[in-house]
Amino acid sequence: MNKEHTMYEYGTPESVGIDSNNIINFINRLNNQDLAMHSAIIMRHGKICFEGYYKPYTREKLHRMFSITKSFTALAISFLEAEGKLSLDDHIVDFFPEKQPASGPYEYTAMLTIKDMLMMRTCHNATTYKADGVEDWVGSFFTTEPTHVPGTNYSYDTSSTHVLCALVEKLSGMDMLGYLRIKVLDKIDFSKDAHILPDPNGVGMGGSGLCATPLDVLKVMILIANDGKFNGKQLLPEAFIKEAKKKQSDTYAKQGIWEESQGYGYQMWNTRYGGTVLYGMGGQLALYVPDKDIYMMTTADTQTRAGGIQFIYDAFWEEIYHKTDCDVLPANDEATKELEKLADSLALLHITGDVSSPLADKVNGKTYTFSDNVCKVSRLTLNLDNNTGGNITYTNATGEHCIEFKIDDNAYGTFPDYNMLYAASAAWRSENNLLIRVHIIDTAIGTIYINLTYKDDYLTVMFRKVEESLFEEYNGVFSGRCSDK
Repeated sequence: MNKEHTMYEYGTPESVGIDSNNIINFINRLNNQDLAMHSAIIMRHGKICFEGYYKPYTREKLHRMFSITKSFTALAISFLEAEGKLSLDDHIVDFFPEKQPASGPYEYTAMLTIKDMLMMRTCHNATTYKADGVEDWVGSFFTTEPTHVPGTNYSYDTSSTHVLCALVEKLSGMDMLGYLRIKVLDKIDFSKDAHILPDPNGVGMGGSGLCATPLDVLKVMILIANDGKFNGKQLLPEAFIKEAKKKQSDTYAKQGIWEESQGYGYQMWNTRYGGTVLYGMGGQLALYVPDKDIYMMTTADTQTRAGGIQFIYDAFWEEIYHKTDCDVLPANDEATKELEKLADSLALLHITGDVSSPLADKVNGKTYTFSDNVCKVSRLTLNLDNNTGGNITYTNATGEHCIEFKIDDNAYGTFPDYNMLYAASAAWRSENNLLIRVHIIDTAIGTIYINLTYKDDYLTVMFRKVEESLFEEYNGVFSGRCSDK
């Protein structure tokens, strides 16, 4: 890395006052809680002392960061304010007259300021573009009737941040990440292939669409932690960043997990112990706690575990933060080598259970047919390969498809119809029940469970998708009968 861009060094945990065994306990705790972790980085006093990626993830692989994108949108707004192109007290309707209802703006929408939007105190109680039939995501924010006076009630509203991104693109004349590259990202060696996914009309998904590496996000968090300074240069507007990190909105009554109830700034979250976190759905976390000058960066898919993100926080607080009390420790070569070995062995979670079943030979290669069902599946065949893996072939509304899996490991492929990378594993959870877990590890992040339960000549299939907006055809339960005689 160009020295001018170097925002961190590497060192052992002990060199920054962290016991290597505590990081080992942190990683093992996450693994033992059955969390689908993708990466974890620990940094203190300017040195990365642990960096691990769960295969097939690597340091260079882009990862969907979901709502961490919101913090980037806030940074872009800060630069527009610094340029004098907007004031945080400006009303958002004034920038989008073409998006207003024919009868004119709603009263509460007309009252809404940019600052209200940054604080998540908008006039809507839900994200507007998620309503059925919405094609214009930006327009929906203005045409959906508001529920309350803005600036009063905190409510997490991704459509508001999406509109702020549209504002950035409108006033800057370029896509938001391109604008941020010119302003700051190129100065910190942000990945050249990082990008923000577009909405159906080509507007950047400023609330959830950033695809970048964990180190990219960590670099931005380092800037934020230092009030926008790097190498003696002020790269982010200092006053804005200081306000962004403060508690601007009380979240106690609205959010479900303990860490989310600590407060909200400008598109950034507060945590316990005076921390600030850039926070994305599923375990995308860039956390800084100033009293111990310590960072944690994770990527993950915790969507299948209620409270899964809190598990990551708790593991960090209890295994690392609370056990870090000094600036340096004596070298511990044995523990350091064990930690390095653990980092090298990390791999994406796979389903556990029995590798074989007495029923396997009876159902292997048998085709089952189904009458009309919610998933539109007409045929399915399970093909097993000597307790090492196999595949299911099935026919649905779009044709015949195949999903490969391994037993006690993951197989990799491209998911049918979506052209997205997946990892799939399977295990016998009981004598007549094979469960397949499919990780979607692409611009979408999620899990699809395929549960096959056999009884006499019958097969019951359960598809369950745990993903934000796609794969709806993989939700449902249906039964069929063996057609092979």
